[in-house]
Amino acid sequence: MRNSLCSVLGVVMGAVFALPAAEAPVVLSAADCGFAPDAEAAQNVAALQKALDGGKKTVTVARPGEYRLNARVYIDSDTRLVFAPGVILKKTGRYDFVLVNRGALTRTWNENIAIEGLTICVNGVDVCPSTDQPVFGLRGHLTMYFVRNLTVTRFTCLDVQKNQFCLHFCKFDHLVLDTFEIRGDKDGVHLGTGKNFVVRNGVCATYDDGVALNAQDYPSSQPMQGDITDGVVENVADLRKEKTGGNSVRLLTGAWPDWRMGLLLRNGDTVRHGKNVYRVLSKEVGKDVASAEAPVHAQGAWTDKAGLTFYHSQSDGAVQANIRNVVFKKLQLQESRNSFKASWDFCSANRAIHPATPKERIPVMDVTVMDTRASGPKPFVYGNASIHARLDDVACEGPLFSIKGKDTDCSLTAKGWQVAKAVGETSEPDILFEGPGVLNLSLEGVKQGRDVRLKIGKNTRTRVTGSVSVDTLDNLSPVKGDTVRVGGIKKAFSGGAWE
Repeated sequence: MRNSLCSVLGVVMGAVFALPAAEAPVVLSAADCGFAPDAEAAQNVAALQKALDGGKKTVTVARPGEYRLNARVYIDSDTRLVFAPGVILKKTGRYDFVLVNRGALTRTWNENIAIEGLTICVNGVDVCPSTDQPVFGLRGHLTMYFVRNLTVTRFTCLDVQKNQFCLHFCKFDHLVLDTFEIRGDKDGVHLGTGKNFVVRNGVCATYDDGVALNAQDYPSSQPMQGDITDGVVENVADLRKEKTGGNSVRLLTGAWPDWRMGLLLRNGDTVRHGKNVYRVLSKEVGKDVASAEAPVHAQGAWTDKAGLTFYHSQSDGAVQANIRNVVFKKLQLQESRNSFKASWDFCSANRAIHPATPKERIPVMDVTVMDTRASGPKPFVYGNASIHARLDDVACEGPLFSIKGKDTDCSLTAKGWQVAKAVGETSEPDILFEGPGVLNLSLEGVKQGRDVRLKIGKNTRTRVTGSVSVDTLDNLSPVKGDTVRVGGIKKAFSGGAWE
């Protein structure tokens, strides 16, 4: 049912997004405002801005060539921006966003924006907004924040650098990204909190994450944190490169406590006070500091007498950032790296779950992966976070599932999984689960020429069900009536032993 709903969502969204911008009553050529390949960068910024101002129009750029820009250009609601083949927006000077919705600066919703045929040449201009700007945490060359009904089609960028993400969308409702090619160093498609989205028909060849669904993230990587829900990522290829880091797909969730006097905080933490949510910035990286004053501001940054800086990120009272009801379909993951990394980050720049976070706030990560192939040796699902995953018709050369965490609550249902061929006695386990936590593992219709290798930690509560044949029953926590095959021989748990 969940998968069919998401499939319908994709079809419906595709239909909806074809309409609003296309019905704009005014059609304007940017060239009529002075936008030209041979114009100075500042002139082009002014010309394109003049063409876009006010929205409620279709703006076209028809003449092929490189158009230099040295500052942001803002897009208003009810705007369709169409680039002809051969048009390239080339960054020059020193600035961050090529295109951004105007409401991003004030956290005001824009709606009905369509961008077609955009090609960006980064040209080494790679700058992230600082904490003194209202858009701290946004890092895309094309970026949108507080936007409804956004469509981006036929997008290209082949020279992403090390600092800025290529596409960054946060606080969105109804997003379609269709047909794209992104190459370079930083994240290709980077999503923050949002709902109702489709990302499809794309190619990523990036050193860092290909597609990132980061409901929780570093303070410098998201302007706010919150749920990512109801989406489809379909027909996307992660291509092999000479050098790689990151992951094909990154999944980040998190949660945080309410502020209280004396709460130990460090750089990268999140706290809530009243309805306000703050990110903590501290020069004492990696060191806990007792908070001495309550943050109450609703904009910008403020530093308490203990030296902790509280950057206001949102006023929605959020206490967790989940990923729910996201379906990945028909992915071709050719890169030699983790296919899906499910993380609770913990480093000097970010702590996804503060130790004082109430247990009832621990976040959920709920995904389905269908008809997907991964050719690298790294794990298909890897990380340290709670994840509930359904895999249907997937194949991978490396391990299927590898989670080492603390107090994780995981489930994995795999149907039609093709077990990789054995590579000697020292081969990695197909399924690894370690650290205190719960794993419910269901394996049906597995295509196996050998037993599935399990490595289950002693302090877990792991239950295995299904028709699969495994190599060991060590450290499992079955319930009476459970059955599983070991070495091809069926075993049943009587309540006290396997028989």
